Amino acid sequence: MEKPLTELGEGKTGIITKLSGGSGSGQGVHGRGGGGVKQLENLGIRVGKSIKIVSIQPFGPIVVEIDNHRVGIGRGRAAKIYVELENP
Repeated sequence: MEKPLTELGEGKTGIITKLSGGSGSGQGVHGRGGGGVKQLENLGIRVGKSIKIVSIQPFGPIVVEIDNHRVGIGRGRAAKIYVELENP
């Protein structure tokens, strides 16, 4: 079942199925605003890649691991990353 990244718990892993949104003005990667699919792709966050939730900060970003790299993603942008759970 496809879910937004924000609905996964810590330690969960999934395959990215969709990146929605454009260059909107919502909270972006690292909470800097802007964002967009291109910025996520530049960080290695692409459809077909495996992504793991490392930690969920109470009032901050969601830290993910992709290709052995950790990245903090603002919740607004993380909600636009859809994944299929690997181990539901």
